[in-house]
Amino acid sequence: MVDPERNGDDVVTLHDPCNVVRKAALAGFPSIADDARYVLGRVVKNFVELDPNRENNFCCSGGGGALISGFARARTYYGRVKVEQIKRSGAKKVCTPCVNCFDGINNLAKDYKDVWAFESVHMWTLLANALVLEECAVAKKKG
Repeated sequence: MVDPERNGDDVVTLHDPCNVVRKAALAGFPSIADDARYVLGRVVKNFVELDPNRENNFCCSGGGGALISGFARARTYYGRVKVEQIKRSGAKKVCTPCVNCFDGINNLAKDYKDVWAFESVHMWTLLANALVLEECAVAKKKG
């Protein structure tokens, strides 16, 4: 069972990672875009969409090797488009199922904290926070 109350009242949005959303669509494979929204819709109280989203989403600023390329100033400069997109959504948490996107968005949150205060969060973190584990049978027998 999951309880979205355990993730608080923050507005959460989803960054659709290019590699698993856009490339999947181009190659004719199923996208995780709807699956990610299914999970978020159950583990957070206040989910909002970015605009644009899914296959048309803006880059996290770390894709295509940019995160490790050494062009931090350029990546930060071009990442402002993503920050403005997040700001328009009103989200304070940006969820991503991709570790590379997590790092890219986390860097943007630090670099643009004066423009919009937000943080990146892994999808698995939100899911783990929302999990409500029933007391197991073994523990019940000991008590």
